[in-house]
Amino acid sequence: MKYFKIGIFLLLLFSLACSETLDFNQVEDFEHRPVIKIPLVYFVLDSKDFIDPVSGAENVNPVSDVSDFRILENDYLRDNLDKIIIDIEGKNEMPRDFTVEIAFLDDNGTIIYTLNPLNIPAQNEAFDFQETIEVRLNPIILNTRKTRTSVTISGAASSLIENDPRAFVLKSAGTYFIATE
Repeated sequence: MKYFKIGIFLLLLFSLACSETLDFNQVEDFEHRPVIKIPLVYFVLDSKDFIDPVSGAENVNPVSDVSDFRILENDYLRDNLDKIIIDIEGKNEMPRDFTVEIAFLDDNGTIIYTLNPLNIPAQNEAFDFQETIEVRLNPIILNTRKTRTSVTISGAASSLIENDPRAFVLKSAGTYFIATE
């Protein structure tokens, strides 16, 4: 019986000592801000991509690719997107400079937003770039359905060698910040 009374006393003591009035209005102040990170562009180019296979001459035209980008077709994301942060990493093992241009296009192929051109120097194996797109300042970005990436090689100080094992690698991702109520 002695242990029962001590147990009741301790239970009562702990119950009263740790109690506080609950504030259910805190729920109204709660703000959930999900973040989604999605790959945007990834490619590896080598010297063969910049040499004309017929003539063997260096190709001065940009190497371009258009990719579908349908994430912004989602109504929930379109209605609640706050900002996008584009992160780009490059690795240029080649002895030439590169300029990369990434454009966001609508369904008709019309450019609706262009990232700042990226100038990646020769043999820069740790290139980083970040650009933030505020949706309230650039609402047209919500019409993006495709991306076009163009890569131009420059700096004719050295000739390209067709079987050179060195490469130019570019990868990027978009981080999408969603504002919810």
